[in-house]
Amino acid sequence: MSPGRARLAAAALLVAVTAAPFIGRAVISSDGLEVVGETLGLLVNGEFSFGRIPPSADDAMRTAAGAHSMYGLFPSLLPLAVLAPAWPFRLALGARALDAIVALTWWAGACAAGLAFLALARALSPQVSRLWAAAFVAGTFLWAYAADSFFEPYAAAALALAAALVLRSPARPAVAAALWASACLLKPLLWVTAPAVVLALALDRNRGVRNVVRAAAVFAGALALQGLVNVSRTGSFLEVGYGDVVLRFTSPIFHGLWGLLLSPGRSLFLYAPLCLAALFAVRRLPAPAVVLCLVAPLIQVLVVARWWTWEGGSAWGPRYLLPILPLLAAPAVLAPRRVSAAAVALGVVVNLGGVVIAAGSWIAYAEALRPPAGASWPAVGPVRVSEVAALSPVKGHWALLLRNVAGLEVRPSLPRGASEGAPLPDAAESVSPWMLRRALGLPPIPPMIPRVLVRSAAGFLARGDASRAQRLAREAAALAPRDPDARRVLEAASGSPGPPIP
Repeated sequence: MSPGRARLAAAALLVAVTAAPFIGRAVISSDGLEVVGETLGLLVNGEFSFGRIPPSADDAMRTAAGAHSMYGLFPSLLPLAVLAPAWPFRLALGARALDAIVALTWWAGACAAGLAFLALARALSPQVSRLWAAAFVAGTFLWAYAADSFFEPYAAAALALAAALVLRSPARPAVAAALWASACLLKPLLWVTAPAVVLALALDRNRGVRNVVRAAAVFAGALALQGLVNVSRTGSFLEVGYGDVVLRFTSPIFHGLWGLLLSPGRSLFLYAPLCLAALFAVRRLPAPAVVLCLVAPLIQVLVVARWWTWEGGSAWGPRYLLPILPLLAAPAVLAPRRVSAAAVALGVVVNLGGVVIAAGSWIAYAEALRPPAGASWPAVGPVRVSEVAALSPVKGHWALLLRNVAGLEVRPSLPRGASEGAPLPDAAESVSPWMLRRALGLPPIPPMIPRVLVRSAAGFLARGDASRAQRLAREAAALAPRDPDARRVLEAASGSPGPPIP
């Protein structure tokens, strides 16, 4: 096959793999709701803003964000690239098409992470096949994030590209540091890994000092930018928007490490067997690669293990380790071919369940279970499936896949003495990909953009800002005329009845 055709085939495979989970829904997670909500604030009200519902005094997630997304400004720039060109045509497109366009944000993030992994893999071994981009996506828990509304894949892409640049072009430290810093701006917790890239650059015998100075200057500038944005939004140089939870490092370190590395619910090596295969090749890495592919990820693992919500919430796999996933997995391309191929195959089998079945469907079912007498299970669903081995999402999702897609009479095996608090979700409630839902004759998933607009409008109204609320509610009513909530919020914000519901 000619090089041109090989590149085209590899690109087509990557597109096919990342398109398979596509739902066509703009928002799946609470993270995505706030991020997209802030982007919509720019298009509707002319400013990045999101009407957060004022928190109660005992709200564990109360923040200093005010009328903004708690995740900061920078993640809200991501949907802007696809939403801004489509916004003038929103009424002609309709809510469902607009939702699908916004959902391209998450698809593009998975593609970017796959391509960045390939760039890093080729920095380690220049002859690596281009097919590794698709293999990495499908063989790890990144696959499910092609349809989920989280921004960790973009951080993963930036870190991997920065690492590739350090290894292939150490004379360009400022560019590498800028890429790494962009990931940190998306996920501020990643700032703890910045010293690792400085150390990797310092190992260049010819330009070590100059590399360090230039990279340090870029990191200092990015930190200053982060601080200035924080001041403009929260009034504090150090406050991104998370509030007091950002420093809640309360999980016992060994408990968090067990969960992230070994537990059936969230183990990195279970959801990304390539990381285990990469251990076979660590001894073949040069010193800078060891720092970038082992030391930097280790720092992140240790920090996440201590955080109060190490499991990453209602998501597939160890979400907070997703940004470092390409770094950890890249050395697998140097492992024996049988080992890396087996790791990819196992990863595909494990993660197919997370692609076909929505993460929230199994978590909600598990949360409603009544534990055996005398057993102490976590009350919150994401924590429960992370810590109770018998409720591992891998097992649960495959049971739902066989039941709701293959039509087999399969039920998940529950611990002895446990009883159901809710029925198993059916196909309409659990099957996720758009193409598969059409093939099974399932109803389409309702669009979320009108709901995001209503949620933000209600938040502004609760804060006494009727003008912003009115504009957002008017847009929601125009996109979804039958939505009674949009009409109610519009009436409350304008003091007059909204447009009639057809």
